Amino acid sequence: MKKITTLIIAFSMVGSLYADDHKKEKKEHPNMLMSAKECMETKSGIGWFLGAADSVFDDIKKHGDLKDKSWNDEKWGEAIALSTLASNYSTVYDVWCKDMISHRMKMRMKDSYKNHLKEHAKKND
Repeated sequence: MKKITTLIIAFSMVGSLYADDHKKEKKEHPNMLMSAKECMETKSGIGWFLGAADSVFDDIKKHGDLKDKSWNDEKWGEAIALSTLASNYSTVYDVWCKDMISHRMKMRMKDSYKNHLKEHAKKND
């Protein structure tokens, strides 16, 4: 019986040693799906898709009259696909990133204003 009690105490102590381990991890807000880095990558992806779609539209404008119908259909499909991807990425950015970045900018502006007030108070003293 003493061996069983000793084992139970030993196992419960081991479990308590690891109980505070989760505090070491820095956790993001539970409503945040993407990190700031991922948001910036999404934003640059939107720019790339829009630029690629614009390039295809320019290609259609230049060569559309000279090429056959299958070429035009293929290019229009490509342009629409790229535009749709840009639209989808923009929606993701608006939902998951825009508020986070806006909040960070507000906090930076608030900090900047506080620093300005501190400097102004120092000048007056």
